[in-house]
Amino acid sequence: MFKKALVFIAAIGLAGCFGGSKEFSIDNPTDKPLSVSIDNKEYTVPAGEMQNVTLSAGPHSLTLSTGETVKFSVLCAYGNSERSGIINPTRTRYVYVVQKYLADGTQPFTENGEVHVLKINGEEFTGPFTDLGNELFIDSHIKNWSFGPTESLPETVYASSKDTYKTKLFRVNDFIHYYNTDFSPSEDYSRRTHIRESAYKKPELSYNATEPELQQNLSDALKIYHQFIHADSASKQKDLMEQFEQQERAKWKNPKTKSAENARYYEVMSNINSVFWSSIVELSD
Repeated sequence: MFKKALVFIAAIGLAGCFGGSKEFSIDNPTDKPLSVSIDNKEYTVPAGEMQNVTLSAGPHSLTLSTGETVKFSVLCAYGNSERSGIINPTRTRYVYVVQKYLADGTQPFTENGEVHVLKINGEEFTGPFTDLGNELFIDSHIKNWSFGPTESLPETVYASSKDTYKTKLFRVNDFIHYYNTDFSPSEDYSRRTHIRESAYKKPELSYNATEPELQQNLSDALKIYHQFIHADSASKQKDLMEQFEQQERAKWKNPKTKSAENARYYEVMSNINSVFWSSIVELSD
């Protein structure tokens, strides 16, 4: 189903924020209250709801209802303090959706987001959807959604164009309901020559490169990366981010080595770089 866009002309401002803390939402998609502890402070989230928590830059510990304790770090080198991500104690799968809005009389001709195929419980779902996986932390840096799991997409939005969109993060079961009751494709997908599957894959942050220069660059990048994710203040994180960017511009971005291995090198280096712009990361060591 297409939703309605009311057109008006407006100036839109974008704002960034560099601070010492960020806000996250603990999600409880179950039908019972859920308790977790962060740094020995207990939070009880009512059934089906979310609870916001503000956390300072640096390492923290999360204790789940199972007794499992996980270390993680809040990253404040970049980004807004609000809507920084989801803490996902139940490891629910999430789907990112792009919802089209049209002004009256406007005909759709394409989607506003990249079209993928999602496979859920043996069924296929095709549309402007992205699988965000079921990690313990869902970072809004990956996909910056307009509406979270417990927020509804509005029926009408005000926009400066006749064809616009909003984005939403769905719990997987809520996504299936949305797809079956409220989603209408904006184009004939059969006309596309190929539609890729969206299946979440944890980003690769290291590998054993056979080319000496590439391996040295990756080792140097990971050294700064590990210092960054363990830094205990936003100012230290920002300094390390600047150090990483300087090295990347000076050396890592354009290595002298040219081989078949470069494609994987660039992919892994890009994954490492992405963490510096993120809000939260699990600490494995």
